[in-house]
Amino acid sequence: MITDDPGTPGPGKWENNVAIAFEHRSDETAYDLPAIDLNYGVGEHIQLTLQTAPVLLKRNDHGPIGGLGGTEAALKWRFLDQETSGFDMSMFPRVIFNVVQSSVRRGLAEDGTRFQIPFQTAKTFGRSEWLYGVVCGFDVAKRTMLMAELHGTSRMNFTRDVLTVNFGLRHEFSETYILILSMGHEIQSPDQPTALIGYFGMQFVY
Repeated sequence: MITDDPGTPGPGKWENNVAIAFEHRSDETAYDLPAIDLNYGVGEHIQLTLQTAPVLLKRNDHGPIGGLGGTEAALKWRFLDQETSGFDMSMFPRVIFNVVQSSVRRGLAEDGTRFQIPFQTAKTFGRSEWLYGVVCGFDVAKRTMLMAELHGTSRMNFTRDVLTVNFGLRHEFSETYILILSMGHEIQSPDQPTALIGYFGMQFVY
């Protein structure tokens, strides 16, 4: 899902996701081939994260172009635990930057360096401040969960909201290999046409 959860992998453990993701608008479609999400646990409450993806962009009036998209480096700190506080809560400061500046000129990545500090809690909302969301999960089998999400981004004064409805599936083949699928659509996007988004990937936990 788009909204992060407050969990961390655990001391010395990896939680890595490799997926094919896409975002389709009326005038263009972008593919992450693949989307790479690497997460490493430092102690019980800290997670180090690095995300990036090669991007293939196809505009209606041009041929496809490719290159490296934006890169994200982040650190998650889970400072409240379900066992002691009744719910998990974490903060997830991150820096989003461009390794290859030519990707900005070609429209494959956003210009500049951005800093965000999302907060997550497992019981009430997924992110606050500039990023927020609600995720609900339903166990349909012992190893299979269906999820529904409402995710939003906005400016500091909560104007120009982008709202997305998203549905997902998580299936555990084993404790190590987990299938993750999602499909969603923006229901509000003031700056550009609304997008259809999708994600198909595997999570590797070890």
